[in-house]
Amino acid sequence: MPKVFSAKVKNILSGDTLVLTPPNNASGSERVLSLAHIHAPRNGEPYAFESKELLRTLLIGKVIKFWITYTTSTGKEFGDISAPIFPSLVEYVLEKGGAKLNDKFDDEEYDHLREIEEKSAAEKVGLHADDVPSISVLSSVPNDSIGETYDSIIERVISGDRLIARIISNDKEHIILPILIAGVRAPRTASSDQPAEPFGEESKIFVETRLLGKSLKVTPLGNSSSGIPVCKIIHPAGNISDRLLESGLAEVSDWQSTLVGSQGMSHFRELERKAKTSGQGIWKQSSDSVVTAPRSTSNSLKIGSVFNATISRIISADTLQLTLQDNSELTVQLASLRGPRQMDSPTFVPVAREFVRKLAIGDHSKVKVEAIRPKSEQLEERPLVSITLSNGKNLSTLIVAAGYAKVIKHKRGDDDRSSDWDLLVEKEAEAISKKLGLHGKTPDAERIVDASEKQTKAKTFFNSLQNRSRISGVVEHVSGFNRFKILLPREGLKLTLVLGGLSNSSVPRDSPLYKEASSYVSQRAAQRDVHFDVYGMDRTGAFIGNLYLSNESVPLQLDLLEHGFTEVHGGSLAQTKFERQFLEAEKLAQEQKVGVWENYEAEAQLEEVIAPVENLTIDKKYLDVIITDISDNGAVSYQILDSNQAKLPAFMEQFHAYFRTNKPSLSRPPKVGDYVAAKFSENNKYYRAIVTSVDKTNHTYEVKHIDYGNTDVLTSSSFLLALPSQFDANSLPPQAHSAQLSLLKLPPSQPKDYLSKALDYFADLTAGKNLVACVNFPNPTSDIESDVTFYDGEKIKQDIVYPINNELVRNGLAIVKKQLTPKEKLLSTELETLQKLEADAKRNHLGCWEFGDIIEEDL
Repeated sequence: MPKVFSAKVKNILSGDTLVLTPPNNASGSERVLSLAHIHAPRNGEPYAFESKELLRTLLIGKVIKFWITYTTSTGKEFGDISAPIFPSLVEYVLEKGGAKLNDKFDDEEYDHLREIEEKSAAEKVGLHADDVPSISVLSSVPNDSIGETYDSIIERVISGDRLIARIISNDKEHIILPILIAGVRAPRTASSDQPAEPFGEESKIFVETRLLGKSLKVTPLGNSSSGIPVCKIIHPAGNISDRLLESGLAEVSDWQSTLVGSQGMSHFRELERKAKTSGQGIWKQSSDSVVTAPRSTSNSLKIGSVFNATISRIISADTLQLTLQDNSELTVQLASLRGPRQMDSPTFVPVAREFVRKLAIGDHSKVKVEAIRPKSEQLEERPLVSITLSNGKNLSTLIVAAGYAKVIKHKRGDDDRSSDWDLLVEKEAEAISKKLGLHGKTPDAERIVDASEKQTKAKTFFNSLQNRSRISGVVEHVSGFNRFKILLPREGLKLTLVLGGLSNSSVPRDSPLYKEASSYVSQRAAQRDVHFDVYGMDRTGAFIGNLYLSNESVPLQLDLLEHGFTEVHGGSLAQTKFERQFLEAEKLAQEQKVGVWENYEAEAQLEEVIAPVENLTIDKKYLDVIITDISDNGAVSYQILDSNQAKLPAFMEQFHAYFRTNKPSLSRPPKVGDYVAAKFSENNKYYRAIVTSVDKTNHTYEVKHIDYGNTDVLTSSSFLLALPSQFDANSLPPQAHSAQLSLLKLPPSQPKDYLSKALDYFADLTAGKNLVACVNFPNPTSDIESDVTFYDGEKIKQDIVYPINNELVRNGLAIVKKQLTPKEKLLSTELETLQKLEADAKRNHLGCWEFGDIIEEDL
């Protein structure tokens, strides 16, 4: 015999499922029990309502005995119930025709259930009747229902003022919908992401114990702004609105005044006044009469409280993010203001936000809580505030006076407004008369080009950015402590900037230190005016450089290093121009053992650091090559004249022959890094290639031909085919190798295009010639294999030490690097020769030096 439990029936979900609670009405403990071996009609099916009613009228609110027969793998419990008027609810329901036995039910132990069902079916009881009624279920009340009184059943209590009701309009038509209890607003109940307001759960339980599952009458008085009917609840025991108000479990809802009527609202307000006076429920007086400033979350805010905070982010013209005293963040909205929205004034949104940003970002302000907007179905709970800036001016007044926000016209009885509301209305009238901001001419739509959208686009901006210093911008977004999205408003440009000279691998992205560093940087840099330099670019299109906060003469990287948020990156340190300061900042963090250096031991790491530097050498390799491509950024592609390269002509002949008659499709959309057969746009022939970039927005694909080194942009994936195994990289290794010219940088393309001249001249020196490539050392750049010095294969017989690289410098078409890596410094002899040639070219005003120096001395 299974164990027998006692419980009270709280609710009926269907004709075979009940919600049970402990007999003592303890809250928060519920148990859903389904009757074993039977199934009742579901909502929308014939006899579903009658089956459910059979249990509701019999059991709701009653104490019963129950036991569990079996439990499914999902934890759903099936069992039976007994009460003084029946020993088995399963048998009772079958007898009354409220349900049927489950399909394929053949348990001999329960043969008597089959007999009961057969008897009720023979007698045509309940759902076995020939004329089972069908009830239509609607989800809204008719327009002419206002003022009409309907029989109803409360099927669910959402909160102390919101119910799900079944309105029985007639025998064949019911309406199931949410309704609001007229005249009251109950505290919010708990949700998955926010706790309940004080007395929110108590209010809900208060209504549940009196209305859930009960028959009563409702009278629709009107609808809320969201279309939910506001209903007067007529119960034999009295008006539930009265009971909620006098118990202090709800407050009067002002906006329903016109629905309830003045007489009814006066009655409600009197009940609310008495509850306030006696300190009932939500009106219970706090023992702490002192208003304390919040330190972390909105839960501690009180209307009328005043506290200091830093404005750390401008979300919109009327919504701001504050940083509190403990560095936690709080989002607030300016009381009584409505800034422009995308849906009605899209072109004003960025203009208004920028106006507020210039006024308020980073300001240490005084904040007054005027009201707290409660959470609703559409909006989160949010403090409504007035902000006084450090200069003593009211932020809301400044915004309205400039025409970048409108004043909310509050409804009668709405006290959730700014204490300066009248002044705001006055300032708005002045802005309207002057046709300022929203009240004047609509600005043109903002057009911003993303220079970092992809690598090919970034390349077109790189040289011009590289040759400028201290570029002005605004940090639009902080992606991490070393990665920023920067807006250049005057130029209609935005780009991604990665801080140079820092290691990207020293701090894992999911570590607490990374989050701390990102938060630290965000509070200092987000939406701030900044300056930056550019001296590099990565393969994603992000630019690499230094970032300077306002009024700072040294880059932000130094601050990060001093806090131990990261380490220096030796390979790129020289490009920053602050190599010594970077190392000193890192040393300071090591000595203080902060951040990544928390467990740092200098002596233990000394040998590890010194040994590679002392033993640093280069191993030059000389190769016979031919150049196959010179890219716009000066990267050189070449083939090594070896046995594999000798196979290439025959290999390509077979390759072209195959693809003239075969078009093997790709098994999936191409991704970066895939080897494919790509149609070359200039001759429509297919070549082996690797996908280097995919633009999903424009459906274009950038590929690099692995045997020749040239790149191409294809406008459709149909130009990319699968690469059969007989032609893959294992059958013949890729023949193209990439290099950059050792110790050299190519001249800029602005203000005069010396870059094109340099590329053309280098092509004239190398095209169609057998060359010798001196591979000095591998290059750490992802798309460059090595640093190379090229020699003319014929001229090397007369002058073995004079390379083609030198010819570029001699004619002012290449620039000798000033900041060198440790390995580049080992090429001291070559460097000295190049510097002398460059000095001669400058003196003679050749090439890019024709108008004097074109770059700063420290580049």
